[in-house]
Amino acid sequence: MGFKCPDCAAPDAGATSRRDGGGLRDRLGAASAARPTPTRSAGPVPPALLTRAVLAGIVASALGGLVLGPVLQGGLFLLLGSGVVGWGVARAVYWATGEVNAPSIQGIAFVAAGVSVAVGTVVGTTFIGGAARELALLAYPAAMYGGWIVVRQR
Repeated sequence: MGFKCPDCAAPDAGATSRRDGGGLRDRLGAASAARPTPTRSAGPVPPALLTRAVLAGIVASALGGLVLGPVLQGGLFLLLGSGVVGWGVARAVYWATGEVNAPSIQGIAFVAAGVSVAVGTVVGTTFIGGAARELALLAYPAAMYGGWIVVRQR
């Protein structure tokens, strides 16, 4: 309880302030307006959008696997690197689809994040050599968790 000055008691006191010329909500509103907001797909996803998601997943998985191959050789950042690659691959799928959120897009993002570990394992064992197969058992859940973070935010 207590007393409030007229500026603080105004209905839009949280949006603007006379002291600083613009409140935190104004600054955050301008920053969030630049990012596209995710849209929930109410009906079936168009085939062209699914094709774009699958192609983005394939390309992102291949690139993520190439990055992940050396990391799977037992480096210090095995789990962190796998999670970041999984996050990036799933994020690329959403970026390619224009932030459309549908169960099929979520599934494609998850599968692409997991495939990046398989590509990384092949790259690690074929071209670099080493014990990448055993470390893939640790990297796979980390990559899937990175992908889940992206899907959960939608």
